[in-house]
Amino acid sequence: MGIFSVKRIVSICCACIIGAALWTPQPAVAKSSNPLEHIESYKIYYDMPSKSKIKKMQQYDLVIIEPVYYTAAQIKELQKFGTKVYGYINTMEADNWNVDFIKQIFFHRNGQRVHYAEWDSYLVDMTSTHYRELLTREVEKQIVAKGLDGAFLDTVGNIDNEHSEQPNILKAQRDGMSQFMKTIKANHPTLSLIQNWGFATLKTYTYPYVDGVMWESFNYTTISKDQWSKDRIQELRDLDARYGIKALTVSSKQRPKSAAYAEQNGFIHFHSNATLDYNKF
Repeated sequence: MGIFSVKRIVSICCACIIGAALWTPQPAVAKSSNPLEHIESYKIYYDMPSKSKIKKMQQYDLVIIEPVYYTAAQIKELQKFGTKVYGYINTMEADNWNVDFIKQIFFHRNGQRVHYAEWDSYLVDMTSTHYRELLTREVEKQIVAKGLDGAFLDTVGNIDNEHSEQPNILKAQRDGMSQFMKTIKANHPTLSLIQNWGFATLKTYTYPYVDGVMWESFNYTTISKDQWSKDRIQELRDLDARYGIKALTVSSKQRPKSAAYAEQNGFIHFHSNATLDYNKF
């Protein structure tokens, strides 16, 4: 996807239903204090920083940014008054704009790469040790070296979306994602991780490693009436109670009702605009 593009909203209904059928309860995992525990406000901002934008972001408890735009000094300035900073990492896709990744390993289906025309990106193969090493180095370079508090792992939901019809591939991709997160946490135990979507993958594989999960398009009209959504809400509440994993929701419609419904369920909410242009304040 283009670097100025709004990040995707992933549909995972079918994949989560299939994943739920395969899931068996796991023992509780002891975790240190979750850095998201007392977060009340957050902002997503993927554009280039400026002094005025940094001042605006300092007003939030947490911000999610595109780290390639920032220096370590700018990250430190963002954190000056206690704002936690998470950097965007695209996990399950390689973007054409990202020249360091585009020549690397992709997932092939029937001998062809899986291309997302809307984002101009390709599905990657998380079972590849080489790719996981590349992704780990990206985290080291963009997140750790610049002093961010955590990484926001986008496109995790692609695992559930793309592989739900092939259980063996689904399991292998989930295991690869789990291994990637495990490596990050082993190397940097205090680095916080938030994954985007991939609810079935979360409750079966990645729950030991993440502090939060994002649910985009959390709009009251749909969420409050849809049974699939209600089931996922209950699952996230259970994951919070069992493992301390926090849900971060994003709405673009019905701001008061959407925010109230999120808060009613113990979720951390952010309301964007109708076009989901995260770069506007």
